Amino acid sequence: MKFAHIADAHLGAFSKNPPLRDLNLLAFQKAIEKCVEEDVDFILIAGDLFHNPIPNMDIVKKSVEIMKIARDAGIRIYVIYGSHDFSLGSTSLLDVLASAGIFKKVVKMERGERGIILREVKDESGVSIVGISGLSSSAEVKYFEILDREYLERIENPKIFAFHTTIEELKPSYIADKHAVPKSLLPSNFDYYAGGHLHEKIVSSLNGSPLIYPGALFGATYNDLDILERRGFFIVEDFKPRFQEIKVCDFFKKVINADGLTARELNEELLSLAGEDYTGKVVILKVRGELKAGRIADINFHEIREKFKESAIDVLINTYALRKREEKIREVIGETKEEIEENVFREISKFGLNFTKELFHILRERKPDDMSNRVFEERLWSRVYSLLLTAGENMEGEEKSKEVKKEDRNKEEKERVSEKEERGEGREKKREVRKRERRKKESGKTTLFDFMEGA
Repeated sequence: MKFAHIADAHLGAFSKNPPLRDLNLLAFQKAIEKCVEEDVDFILIAGDLFHNPIPNMDIVKKSVEIMKIARDAGIRIYVIYGSHDFSLGSTSLLDVLASAGIFKKVVKMERGERGIILREVKDESGVSIVGISGLSSSAEVKYFEILDREYLERIENPKIFAFHTTIEELKPSYIADKHAVPKSLLPSNFDYYAGGHLHEKIVSSLNGSPLIYPGALFGATYNDLDILERRGFFIVEDFKPRFQEIKVCDFFKKVINADGLTARELNEELLSLAGEDYTGKVVILKVRGELKAGRIADINFHEIREKFKESAIDVLINTYALRKREEKIREVIGETKEEIEENVFREISKFGLNFTKELFHILRERKPDDMSNRVFEERLWSRVYSLLLTAGENMEGEEKSKEVKKEDRNKEEKERVSEKEERGEGREKKREVRKRERRKKESGKTTLFDFMEGA
């Protein structure tokens, strides 16, 4: 038995940047062609096949043509939803393509007496495939918590568990994902765990079985293009994974230090760098430091970009950490866009950092060209509503916790006051006893008044 494990193709990403959008699509095509060359029995796509639930129809057409290359070769394709494929308020394109027979979804969830049952799909090779969707909120974590593991563990081997979520023990340090699942919540007794969602290639294991994230085929963000070193997918033969690298271009990456330069000198340095040959390469530059004179606006980045593009496929210039001297009094809160957003969100977040970040990313999503305003607004509202419900539950729990703590503090305060009063009464009685003793010494006898006072 031989299959391909692919994830995070994000077809349709870089929609405003045609060169990168087409490279991303080319990476998917190369992966499918390699699957045909390797003569795999089936392809398992562990989420985020598309970058949007309803992508541009031109991207859909090209993607279907590519997948038909595998189908025409007799290779079956199985898919689960990723966080980008999933749509709470409308039908996802995955549902449409599954109905058309392009591939088969392996997400079959039912409610049972002991929790959520995931029904298996049996492939012709004899292996059973079980899948759980990736969502855009904490709901997927809750699903893992209430899975009927007894049912899953009783499924006959060989079997594969496909998922699209972050595993707590495996997430890279730069990912702040509070909706992570510990390994302990994965069902046991599977022969292979096919992960998606993390864009880096990660190889691990669970009870001796491979637990794999193949990573992105190309990348879905500019940050992906910067940090990812190897891109591809896994060919798995008899549950022994082998990484297959996919390369559609080269990357030229360079950090430019502007410390001590004038704006004019930096402009000349960048133009000189742009004059070199970058054929077949995507150029990624990080310009950082403090200009000793001149303004950042004096640097002609448009001219520099056009000069690079004379030979390069594309050029990405990051200037988030570039500043001029007179701006030194202003705090620089990050070197990258992601760091700046993180720190700004932390300052303005009233309902928690993760809530603000997720809401921001939902609201800044662009409407696909072929989607109506009404459908797009409904989809956004559905996602925001789900996020607000989760935030409301968290706030309600926090408020209850605050009330309990307040009651505890009030109780402790009453006890302290009571102790003080008791100590005060005790001191008063001692003073009265000392007074009576002094009177006794002075008069030499006990008076009726003293007796009544002591009674």
